[in-house]
Formats: sequence, C-alpha cells, structure tokens
Amino acid sequence: MLLNTSQLKELYNRYDKKNSSLISIPFSAISDEPLKFYKWYAALFQIELNVKAFADVDSKQIIIYKGTKMKYYATILIPYENREAYIDAVNEINQIVSSNGCIILFVCNIPYNLVSYLSIEAKQNEGQLIENIIKKYDLRKESSLGINELFMEFCNRKFNMANIPPGCSKADITQIFSDTYFFCSKSDLTKKGYNFNTHIRRKKVFISYCHANKELVYEITEALEYSGIDLWIDKKDISVGSHLLESILAGIEESDFAILFLSNATLSSNYGQLELKTIMSALTNKKKGWYIVKIDDVDVNNIMPSLGDYKYYDLSNGNKTELIKDIINAINAQN
Repeated sequence: MLLNTSQLKELYNRYDKKNSSLISIPFSAISDEPLKFYKWYAALFQIELNVKAFADVDSKQIIIYKGTKMKYYATILIPYENREAYIDAVNEINQIVSSNGCIILFVCNIPYNLVSYLSIEAKQNEGQLIENIIKKYDLRKESSLGINELFMEFCNRKFNMANIPPGCSKADITQIFSDTYFFCSKSDLTKKGYNFNTHIRRKKVFISYCHANKELVYEITEALEYSGIDLWIDKKDISVGSHLLESILAGIEESDFAILFLSNATLSSNYGQLELKTIMSALTNKKKGWYIVKIDDVDVNNIMPSLGDYKYYDLSNGNKTELIKDIINAINAQN
C-alpha cells in the first residue's frame, strides 16, 4: 500500500539534513517492494510535498532536491581532465560554506561529453569570500546552470552527483572526486578505442525493430548511446505527422550502418515485414552494412527468404553485454 502524506513527511524529516539541498532516503526505509514501484514513490514525494524527487535504482535511494533559501548561488566549471588541480579551490570554498548551504559535484561520465560542475549555495556574506576564491584560482562560472538544472540532468541519467559536506577535509574531497569521476582523461579513453578527432564524423547507426520489443531494444540502444554511438531510432527521430516510410528512408540515407532486431513479433506483423523489406532494399542499394539480432526463437527465413544466410546474433542464446560489445566492434570495423 502506498504511503500517505503524513508518512511521506515523516520520512522526509527523518532523513533531512540542514547542510544539504539533497535528501537521500533508502528504498529499504520505505518498503520491500520491487524496484519498479519506487518511481511511484518518487512521484508521490513530488506531488504531496512539492519537491523534486528521483528514484535512483543504482544506489537504491530516492533522492530529493529540496532547494535552499540561500542568497548566493554559483556554478563553476571543473575541467574533467584536470580536476585534481581544482581540489584546493574546492577545499577553500568548502571551508567557507556553512552547514545551511551546500556544495554538490555533478560529473558527466559519458564518453565524448566529459564535463563536470561544482554547484554552490551559500549565505550572502559567504558569497563574497567565495567570489574572492573564484578570482584567486581563475575559475570559470556558468551562469546558465544551477543545482536545480543539473539535478534534472542527473534525473535524466546524464550526470553523476556527489554531495560535498560542509567542513569535510581535503582528503574527503579528494576521495569524493575519485569516486565520482569514472575516467582519467580523454587520452585514457583513446587507449580504450574512443576517437576524439573532431574532424571525423561519428558513424550514425539506423535501428529497425518491432514496437512490441521496444523495452528490450531501448535497453540495448541506451547502452550503445552511452558508449558514444550516434543512433537513428524512430522513438526520437520521427516527428509527429511524418510519413513513416519516408522518414525511415531518410534515416537510412543519413546513416552509415543498420542494426535489425527481428522476432516473432516481426513475423506476425505485415507492416513490420514490409518495413523490413524496404529497409533491406535501401541498405543494399546504398551499399551500407547491417547487423542482425534475433531476439527470440523466430526463424528469420520465415520473415524474409534467405535472410538466414547472413550472420546474425542469437540473443535467445546469448547475453546483452556480449551483444553490445559485438555491435560496437562491427560498427568500428566499417570503413
């Protein structure tokens, strides 16, 4: 049974800490229900208590942004590759901010978009001291971003987030940095196969799938996007009112490679088979490569004769992690 307003307030007050704009409530403090239900609890906190809340299944916590009534706000850019050089500045700022303020580190660990920010909320008299430190270390402020905006990006899984408690030591801050940043630098990623040559356009990959399989497909494509793959997929690239086949052909035209997810749902859909034939014809004419993923026990030859002659990944006998690695290798192998 869902919690009522008074129970929500009790949890909110129990885990509220004055020295942070954030409240973290463990799932275990709420109930022992399946993880998917905690999104509902996050929504309840938002509706009943008028706060921003997010169910983080990785840390198994509901994270609430309550905001503060501080008069000073600042967001500072922390260069991803050179963040260690900023620890002294962060430490000095942290010694100024009182327990009623907060300092939060936001880090985007997505390859090709490595960036991080330090967001600060403090009293007005503390603000001038912080401004002096900003000048001392020649820090760059980002006036368009604050904790509110970055927290929403965290909710969209674009950033990792860490609270830096007021009064903590430099060693604590160093550890927080170490835990929140995933990569050493672009050179570290380059050694792992990422290409940061800006004059080279990243390959765009077309995704074909049956909407009956969308949950599985979206899980795989989100992992590919996280790995830096640029995707064309109809959930985001076909505008309302667009003619579907025309949009698909346009998507193939601008893509370099295609991934085809096939299943019994594809076989049972006349339109799905028509779409697949159109896609295969366009790919062949444009001399573009493709990768076939068989989701279940469907006979791909029943979907399209001779389709089984091509190499495909049988996901019913494999695992998603290996599939993602194999797809990335196939994309990188394209000329």
